[in-house]
Amino acid sequence: MKAAAVGSGALHGWTVLVTRPPDQADVLCALIEAAGGHPLRYPLLSIEPCDDPQGAALALQHLENWDWLIFVSANAVRYAAALGCRWPALPGGTQVAAVGRGTAEALLACGARVDLQPKAQFNSEALLEAPAFDRVSGQRLLIVRGCGGRELLADALRARGAQVEYAEVYRRVPVRADSAPLLAAWREGGINAVILTSGEGLEHLAGLLGPANRDLLVRTPVAVIGERIASLARDVGCRAVAAATEASDQGLFDALVRLAHTWQPRQ
Repeated sequence: MKAAAVGSGALHGWTVLVTRPPDQADVLCALIEAAGGHPLRYPLLSIEPCDDPQGAALALQHLENWDWLIFVSANAVRYAAALGCRWPALPGGTQVAAVGRGTAEALLACGARVDLQPKAQFNSEALLEAPAFDRVSGQRLLIVRGCGGRELLADALRARGAQVEYAEVYRRVPVRADSAPLLAAWREGGINAVILTSGEGLEHLAGLLGPANRDLLVRTPVAVIGERIASLARDVGCRAVAAATEASDQGLFDALVRLAHTWQPRQ
């Protein structure tokens, strides 16, 4: 592996393994190419509808039942819309929170308003620090998300006296592909950095590599979507990890460039 030549592009000479779902990688790949790098698309997960969306659909079709709708991702917005959620008819007493900028943009594109969006880190922790969520006792909140996921947000809001339910509208499915070409290229030094956007993706990649190839991931710079994924990456032994300061393609790209500027391969 070689360090990026900043003078000819921040990522000049780097091949970056882009593991985002197939329909969500275009912007990030374009940013990498514009900086002189080569994005190698290798999706680890695909995003699909939940097997049984009836409960979520019912909750989203009766928006008047909720004091707050909390959307944790742009995927949550898109799949909620596919279930028939119609935000232009949102009752005046129901407020909408978006965990991050991409989520807020997806809501606005659907015709929804966004009443609350964290200004710092785009995550559950930042949302919980918002004054609007300090006093939620007796309120009904609906968290729109994928199947499974973190319980931090719901647990904290329930501890503050809120009634919290989930509308799970999509699921993450591991992509099954022949990993032999990837492993061969990686072993020959053909992968200079990896981008990871979820704990599930990291787990799937580690499984594909297996114990025999774990060193490939350990010694490759990794850019991740936030501090939680950064901690998971360090737990599996990754030596050079940079976390995006915001959960967006630009945030991931900036983290990648920081790695290119500072990382030195071990001899």
